Amino acid sequence: MLINGIESNQIDAMDRGLAYGDGLFTTMKVQFGDVQLWDFHLQRLQLGAKHLFFPTIDWLRLNAEVGQIAKSVAHRNEYVIKIIITRGSGGRGYSAQGCDAPLRIITTSVYPDFYHQWQLQGIKLIQCETQLGSNKQLAGLKTLNRLEQVLIKQELHSKQAVEGLVCDNQGYVIEACTANIFIYLDGQWKTPKLNSSGVAGVLRRQVMESALQKGIEISEEDIHRDSLKKAQAICLTNALMGIVPVSQYQQLIFGSAGLTRCKQLQSLIE
Repeated sequence: MLINGIESNQIDAMDRGLAYGDGLFTTMKVQFGDVQLWDFHLQRLQLGAKHLFFPTIDWLRLNAEVGQIAKSVAHRNEYVIKIIITRGSGGRGYSAQGCDAPLRIITTSVYPDFYHQWQLQGIKLIQCETQLGSNKQLAGLKTLNRLEQVLIKQELHSKQAVEGLVCDNQGYVIEACTANIFIYLDGQWKTPKLNSSGVAGVLRRQVMESALQKGIEISEEDIHRDSLKKAQAICLTNALMGIVPVSQYQQLIFGSAGLTRCKQLQSLIE
């Protein structure tokens, strides 16, 4: 673990990331020392830092630190690197005045091998009762404030489910607990708009850009959960799991036809 470039596992108890979730994070897949989609991860961190009015961050130093960590696991086929950036330490209260030294934390972990099985066989998806709030200022960002996801995960545990589809308080589909979502509906692939809530995933971006280049239409739309009864296929995406087909959503079973449609999206990142 590196904290501001130094091997350590301790942070200041007054750090605003701990106190208020005042920070950002991203989790990346590493293959033989090569950080996958690093440019997209970095750009999302930079966008988040801008939206949260962070003080200046030494991005070149962060890039060097990530390269150092990636090199240390270059002997591994697949590994995981996580970056956390907080505003740093400050006094009591919400005001960020005087916080001019952001904190960089980089950690590693073993890659979850079960994602490979998910990619081949798909997973079941339930409809979560927990809803996502709307906040246009934070929509799309991956901030440290993940209490909604903590509650969603608790619901999944209580229902013995692997993943769940999550809507906003108007009943519009946003994402899964840990992934973005693509839905084959009305003869084309669609993905929910993330204007008011949700995380704009880097793999979601890659899929949409690759689809555009290859002439495959994917539209961003407001998708109400009532329309999912007509869905012909559903895929989940994130930077670690890749593209995972949904074999069943509630009582709707997609079967081999749904898995075949999902292979069209999987081919975009191969």
